[in-house]
Amino acid sequence: MRNIIYSLLCLCLLASCAGNSESDTDASNSVSVVGDTIQISANDILASKIVTTIVTSQMHEATINTTGEVEAIPSAYAEVAAPFAGRITRSLVHIGQSVQVGSPLFELSSSAYSEVVKNYLQSVSQLEVAKSAYDRIKDLHANKVASAKELEEAQSAYNHELEEYRHAVAVAKEYQIDLKRAEVGQPMIVRSPIAGKVLSNELVMGEYVKEDAEAKVVVADLRKVWVKVNVTEMEAPLINSIEQVELRLVSDPDSSFSGRIAYTGGMLSAESRTMQTIIECDNSKGRMLPNMYAKIMLKSSGRNSIIIPKKAVLQGEGDRYVLRKVAENTYLRTKVLVQTADEDHLIVVDGLAEGDEIITEGAFYLIDTK
Repeated sequence: MRNIIYSLLCLCLLASCAGNSESDTDASNSVSVVGDTIQISANDILASKIVTTIVTSQMHEATINTTGEVEAIPSAYAEVAAPFAGRITRSLVHIGQSVQVGSPLFELSSSAYSEVVKNYLQSVSQLEVAKSAYDRIKDLHANKVASAKELEEAQSAYNHELEEYRHAVAVAKEYQIDLKRAEVGQPMIVRSPIAGKVLSNELVMGEYVKEDAEAKVVVADLRKVWVKVNVTEMEAPLINSIEQVELRLVSDPDSSFSGRIAYTGGMLSAESRTMQTIIECDNSKGRMLPNMYAKIMLKSSGRNSIIIPKKAVLQGEGDRYVLRKVAENTYLRTKVLVQTADEDHLIVVDGLAEGDEIITEGAFYLIDTK
């Protein structure tokens, strides 16, 4: 009796193993992959989990939402430092004051500045002497009293002093020295290089500053400002089609500003994979200040586009792809180039045509089928 029971148990185990083996064989053969083509058995449970959609084109206005930081336009911003080592003797401006190009900002007593003025005045004097000598030799040569060699030497001396004078004038103009009123011993008047308002004044009367000291006065024209933003790699291709720019200050959510794209970078940052974009805004009311943060919405012009769900796009090795239906239960890995449409959808730039049928749900079940 024991032998009979034992034999029956063995037969059951063998039947169970055979059943499992057949099941494993069916599972391993339910999905076949040849190159980029994936075929699923019609009776496989995966077939019921997959949803496909025929793609169509539709009118779409892409929107980019990002953040940025307000800053002064570089050409309308100046940090003014003492150009020479010296002692500050007088402040000539206050914070908030409007200034023009050449407006005096502060006075600086400096021996180095006095040396520049001295060199300029000497060059003026020496040029006058050289010119007088040259004119005299020209007259003598015309009357056959001076030789050609003497005339050549006088002209050479004059040309040398003329070059020295031009150099001295260039140096004096670089430091905005009033050439008509320049006198040795006078303090230097440091002037504004741009028109705008005084944003910062850190002048201390009697303070001795070094030549490489930090700026003492900041002047800027903030009637227009820049807002720098970084757009992602996926959003970068949309920048050239942006037609509307709206900004709101983080510190004032009810604020609303319009702007225009003034500059787009020609390359992506290797670290952040973003492209810098500069928006120029009217700030005639003075509500936008440097270093403020803003929320930005960029809207592109409407265009016919193929738009698919983000979950339909899979990440491959160095590219993105979708699974396009080519026959019943048969799908082809198809590379696509996409851009962001909104939070849940992507615009297909290349890789699909209207009428193609792709997997829009369940594609992730086939990610590892290689």
